[in-house]
Amino acid sequence: MLEELLIALVIYFPAFTANGSAPFVGRGHPIDFNKNFFDGRRIFGDGKTFEGLLVSLTFGTIIGVIIARFWGVSWIFISFVESLAAMLGDMTGAFIKRRLNIPRGGRALGLDQLDFVLGSSLALVLLHVNIELCQFLFIILIAFIMHILTNNVAYRLKIKSVPW
Repeated sequence: MLEELLIALVIYFPAFTANGSAPFVGRGHPIDFNKNFFDGRRIFGDGKTFEGLLVSLTFGTIIGVIIARFWGVSWIFISFVESLAAMLGDMTGAFIKRRLNIPRGGRALGLDQLDFVLGSSLALVLLHVNIELCQFLFIILIAFIMHILTNNVAYRLKIKSVPW
């Protein structure tokens, strides 16, 4: 059982890395080109940038290069797709928050912690990576805890403007 949980951490490490690396970019060019949705609110907001996406994909794929040394070259591609899906999940979370009139940096418990996990999980399933239910639930728990802890640290280091 412990081995399965450790394998889950390795499998999801590209998504965790991608999700955690974007805030280090700072300001950039918004993916939504500063455009509003038909409801008058921004599509994603200033927090989703091309620069953040590029850094996320780069770091997530680098993790795939490391994993590939042990599990095969296909992990480079898997990690790239997983990282992209994690970021699409994160952007979906931002889109939902804007529709709910939650501003950038506003708290949405659950959505803030799990949007990238759901996106990356979908990619892993589509890529036929075997994920057991216990592994998925473990990753959700880890993501929830790590998101809260790392965001608090990032806030204290003045990388983020809010501790969530």
